[in-house]
Amino acid sequence: MRFLPLCAAALLVLLVLLAETAAAQRRSTSDLVVLPEVQAEIALAGNDYVLVGVNALSQANRGGGTFAGGQLRLGYEHFWDEHWSWGPTLRIGSDAGGGYGDFLGVAGNLTPGALLRHTNSLGQLTFSQRLAAEYAVVTNDSYGNSGNRAHARLRLGLERTFAVGTHMSLRPRLSYEALAYLRFQRDANQNKERFIDFGNARAEIGVRLCPRVDFTPWVALQTQYINALLLRDANGNIITGGRTNLRAPILGLDLRLLLGKSALSADRTVLPTQH
Repeated sequence: MRFLPLCAAALLVLLVLLAETAAAQRRSTSDLVVLPEVQAEIALAGNDYVLVGVNALSQANRGGGTFAGGQLRLGYEHFWDEHWSWGPTLRIGSDAGGGYGDFLGVAGNLTPGALLRHTNSLGQLTFSQRLAAEYAVVTNDSYGNSGNRAHARLRLGLERTFAVGTHMSLRPRLSYEALAYLRFQRDANQNKERFIDFGNARAEIGVRLCPRVDFTPWVALQTQYINALLLRDANGNIITGGRTNLRAPILGLDLRLLLGKSALSADRTVLPTQH
């Protein structure tokens, strides 16, 4: 089948992630992060659409519901057929060093990219694969970031739709996405990085109230895989650093409005709010 090469790549990434986790010496978990998002999806002919989304980030330990920053997401996706689609994307962050997008901590406040998506039925389930390449540009380096970085992303998703009444439906979904920086020619004195830099495991329940409105509460656990600077005590024993996994629990709520006449088409493919 045509999607088998992507499945093989996905399996390879998952095996690498298991190896990265098993080999890690240390783990650190941050406080809960709250990440709501509002989306407007403009339905075009066929299944094509234009996406505009805005999110905001708040950390639970800050108190007072203060949002630290946010991100604007723009995108267009064209469907070749019912299984394959592609399109350009653009993310604009409020801060270069905050990393307030769907991957926390990824530097870059101007990130153009392109995606390739494949969806297919597995019995009553829908299996999706999303491969993307992006280039994160840092236009404000006040946080001391190392500069612009290119990266690749692979997301796997599995979901099922349950009808509730005439118009309402529930869409439970599980997904996992890995992000890796693309290392072209690295200087010899630069620190060696992990093969996979970020991972994101997410569980959600999409609630489609009608063809034009849906919302999706979700939880996720993100992991940043780093090689931290080794620190030793007076006896030379390592007390921290080395291979470290930085984990962040996230609570989110996505609200999407579907606009345009094509949004009412009965045979239209409705993507999850995690575009």
